[in-house]
Amino acid sequence: MQAISKIIYLASLTLILLLVVVPLIGHFTPLEITDESFQDAYLEFRFYGLPIIILLTLFGTIEPQNSIATKTAKIVLTIGVSIFSIFILFIMLFAGMCRWTNNEILFNNVNDKTTQIILRDFGCGATDSEQPTYKVCKIKNILPSLIWVTDFDTTRIDRQIWKRTNKKE
Repeated sequence: MQAISKIIYLASLTLILLLVVVPLIGHFTPLEITDESFQDAYLEFRFYGLPIIILLTLFGTIEPQNSIATKTAKIVLTIGVSIFSIFILFIMLFAGMCRWTNNEILFNNVNDKTTQIILRDFGCGATDSEQPTYKVCKIKNILPSLIWVTDFDTTRIDRQIWKRTNKKE
């Protein structure tokens, strides 16, 4: 029984780390996931799973030698953190409505078919009454559903490398 509790505790900590670190990686690096169904499934799993996973950490934090007061404090604190995570995730749900959208392929790389210069816009759908923000970006496909996005200045474009196109995404 002790081994199962330890496995549940370590698995819970690992999942919490992944559910917190993956959005940070996406926020602080130019990596983007393009598969919206995967993004939606991840967000749904995080919304419902994180509070439950936080509760599962009780398997590793409550020890038989703890006093009743210590056990009660750990249980109350863990439940409080779990409820707080629901609140934070609910607020983040509204932040997730804003996304970059690829509008138009401006240039294709002659040497690398997986790299393009694209006009993108950032908008928040029905929650935003302002005009979208437009940006020209270089997009490199890393995997079928993973891209590397960087800003690009088209005033200094090398026409030997980039071929003009006017395709809508």
